[in-house]
Amino acid sequence: RGGKNRWGAARPRPALAPAPAAPAEAPSPPLERIIVAASRYSLAADVPDIHTLLTQDEIEGLPRLADDSLKAVHRLPGAASNGLSGLANIRGGEDNESLVVFDGLPLYEPFHLRLLLSPASVLDPRVLAGLDVHAGGYTAEFGDRMSAVIEARSLRPEADRYYELGLNLFHAQALASQRFGDGKGQWLAAVRRSNLDEVADIARSDLGEPSYLDGFARLDYAFSANTRGSLLALLASDHLEVRNSDETEFADADYRNSYVWATLEHDFSPRLGGRAILSYTDVASERTGEVDEPGRRSGSVDDERHYDVLGLKLDGHYATDRWLHRFGIEYRSLAADYDYSSAVHFEPGFPFPDSTAVDVVHALAPQPSGEHVAVYATSRVLVTDRLAAEIGLRWDEQGYGADADDQLGPRVNLAYELGATTRLRASWGRYQQFQGINELQVEDGIDGYFLAQKADHSILGLEQDLPAGYALRIEGYRKDYRQLKPRYESLFDPLSLVPELRWDRVRIAPESSLAEGLELLLTRRSSNPWNGWFNYSWSRVRDRIEGRDGPRSWDQTHSVGGGLTWTDGGWQATLAGSGHTSRPTTPVHGLEIGTRNSARYKDYASVDLRVSRDFTLARGELTVFGEVTNALDRRNPCCTDYTYELADGGEVTLERDYRHWLPLVPSLGVLWKF
Repeated sequence: RGGKNRWGAARPRPALAPAPAAPAEAPSPPLERIIVAASRYSLAADVPDIHTLLTQDEIEGLPRLADDSLKAVHRLPGAASNGLSGLANIRGGEDNESLVVFDGLPLYEPFHLRLLLSPASVLDPRVLAGLDVHAGGYTAEFGDRMSAVIEARSLRPEADRYYELGLNLFHAQALASQRFGDGKGQWLAAVRRSNLDEVADIARSDLGEPSYLDGFARLDYAFSANTRGSLLALLASDHLEVRNSDETEFADADYRNSYVWATLEHDFSPRLGGRAILSYTDVASERTGEVDEPGRRSGSVDDERHYDVLGLKLDGHYATDRWLHRFGIEYRSLAADYDYSSAVHFEPGFPFPDSTAVDVVHALAPQPSGEHVAVYATSRVLVTDRLAAEIGLRWDEQGYGADADDQLGPRVNLAYELGATTRLRASWGRYQQFQGINELQVEDGIDGYFLAQKADHSILGLEQDLPAGYALRIEGYRKDYRQLKPRYESLFDPLSLVPELRWDRVRIAPESSLAEGLELLLTRRSSNPWNGWFNYSWSRVRDRIEGRDGPRSWDQTHSVGGGLTWTDGGWQATLAGSGHTSRPTTPVHGLEIGTRNSARYKDYASVDLRVSRDFTLARGELTVFGEVTNALDRRNPCCTDYTYELADGGEVTLERDYRHWLPLVPSLGVLWKF
């Protein structure tokens, strides 16, 4: 049955040299090959499937800002992107509603340059073998987040010895891997350092010199045919000293992420297997900021945070010919330290001529600690030869708030084969999202955690294989949000370096929210040099506040995206484009601010291009590439600055200054694989 879900063909990745077999993977039960849940997409998949958007070779040829693999997620239908942020808003959710899992470990804040909307992840694209993206309807194995799950897998080269050296405008990187112990073991290590500070010097930029560094190491060993183990470490650090173009906002920040974990897998029998993950996470940040606009506002912020997480997760599965049972338990011990202070003074006459002077001061130093416990169980069954079903239940409890908060989440997934080339999928589930210990909103004077948020997913999808390598996927979804925590946003400037010191920062406390949409994805993958994809989404997401419905700030009614790929010999080119209805903004009329998010900017559009050429060398292979983000240099507005002038006669004039998302961003690079 699993083979019926395959389609198309992908250009295979040749091994650089003959090699013994890798340490044995745990045998997959037959039911594991059936994709039951709706809304799952593979990126860089080794085996193309109906849910594959891009193969491994195609994702490497995709234009991606900062050469970041998670940017490929922004190409999915239902992903609202501004082209800069590290995570898109998936199906109406906030960006922090997506969970990133790397080789089984949930990652906390896995992004570089978080002060600048996190444009790059800490996951070096050269160490990734692929991504699975669950845009909704995921099974009870996953918790913590209520919109999406991104599963990343690390690379395991086939060759006995494998090395890479790369250089581009964004970073320099090196990777090495070797097998040992007659093929029973393998180690891999990679390091990456940004070039942004050097590029800023060359460009004589006055905006600052951000820099980052990350490294990944993994050691695998097969103790026997039934027992395998791995030790893994992922480390990252950042340093930023930046200012805005008007030199009215200044910020310095240092970030440090450390993840260390060990996995042990064992097959007790052909039907029963298990895995244990022991992990330690340590994340710290130091941020200072200042605003200085004479006659308008002045202020500063000093923000230090540190938290660590010690975790243990046990997973198991038991399979028969028609049943697959999966179960697990997870325990985390968490502790955090916050030391936050900020003060801002708004002068009389700012932001409006009749405004009075205002001072806002916050000083908090909470030290929360506690535990998180989770238990899940799912059962997947072949009801008939055409119908597969999975029923799951998940329970979570967090004990680091004022009161223990626990949640129960039932989930149901169905997959039905209407014919040899047609599949129907349906999912329903309850998903809760508690505040992470790192998400205390001290910058807005809040020193306690809110109860877990809740979202009910309802999804119905149809998949159809078509002739000539085409495949069509249509999905409709509805997400009902309840028990939402307040969030804080700037009405006019999401790019502020010190957002808590702005005059237009507002509290948004929805009573409930509703996200719904219809998505279409058409792909073509064949042996022809020309392939590609096209997607269209209609969607809306509304918050209900005081009995009235209004759009969220990332609502986009219509969205289109697509790409065309060409391969010929050593050449590869990808032209990708995206466009969507403009995001909402708040109108201003004279001295009055209109209804929040009742107006819109002009529509967003971007065209991106990447071209690469492979050269075979005496040792290994050299790839040279060039790419352009926003190749047409379209000015997509993001922000508005308002200036009021008061004439002698008392007449008030209003001037608007629009700022924009990314301009044209070029990149060049080389990669040597040997």
